[in-house]
Amino acid sequence: MTSPLFPGGAARPGASVVVAVRGNTAALEGLAAALDAQEIPGGIELIVVDNHPTPVLRPGAGRLGPMDCRIVHEPQPGLSRARNTGIGLARGDIVLITDPDARPEPGWASGMVRALEETGAYAAGGRVVPRFTGSTPAAVPPEVMQLFVPPLWPQTTTGLAAPYWVVGCNLAMRRRPRPWFDTRLGVAGLRHLSCEELEFTVRAERDGLRVVVVPDAVVHRAIHPADLRARAVAGRAWWHGVSIARLLAIHPDAGIHDSYRLRDAVTWTRLRHQDGRRAAVTDALRIAGLHTERIHLAWTRLRRPTAAPSGLVVEKKKEGIGRG
Repeated sequence: MTSPLFPGGAARPGASVVVAVRGNTAALEGLAAALDAQEIPGGIELIVVDNHPTPVLRPGAGRLGPMDCRIVHEPQPGLSRARNTGIGLARGDIVLITDPDARPEPGWASGMVRALEETGAYAAGGRVVPRFTGSTPAAVPPEVMQLFVPPLWPQTTTGLAAPYWVVGCNLAMRRRPRPWFDTRLGVAGLRHLSCEELEFTVRAERDGLRVVVVPDAVVHRAIHPADLRARAVAGRAWWHGVSIARLLAIHPDAGIHDSYRLRDAVTWTRLRHQDGRRAAVTDALRIAGLHTERIHLAWTRLRRPTAAPSGLVVEKKKEGIGRG
């Protein structure tokens, strides 16, 4: 069947991949090589969003390793904002989201598209496994590792429900209704860090749109040696708690699977050995971040998201996603 054509004769891609980059541009060529290995009817369109204050990559048509791409500059910081910019340019009916240093396995794109087609779901989260870029650590407490990858996955594609969750480096969604990420959750800084994908799935399900978990569409998430240093783990745990507080301010009825009670985090059993103490500190920091941000939000009004392109605002009202 002939693919629909866009003005100018450009064929509609089988899927669009949106990648927001801030601080890790060197990883893009490796990602492009992994994307080039994907086989999907119509091929893949790659959109790279440069989220540095001034452009690091030349905007416009470009090439990353074996792949052609489109590069756009989004100067306002924030992972959600950068991804929204890329989604606004996507031409495929399915939009895939991943990270510059993530490495999708062959069959990732086709697996995600197939899951959406077979289930009729609006969005899907694929399986994420760790990819240590340095020497593999001898042991990482599960409470620390789950800051990077979910510990449990279903055996077959299933609806999103606890204890499963999705990760931003392995997402797929339909382009209609127009997806967008809430800009109130992001953390401005050298590298992106937020829980924007959690809010996205909570909002989608609230609006009656199905989200599924796809265990056979796999992305390897980079975990760098610096990410496992005590200070970096502490910061990630703290900001995780902050983001959850912001999520609950937006969606008070959102069900959160993790415990945020200090008595569950700091127990005598944990404190008896080194890994347990590390896990206890990590959980305590998540809890502290959540409660500190809740106090902050009690005294300041949570800002509304930066307005998306005008067409998106109209579409959200019409399609019933993103009200709030």
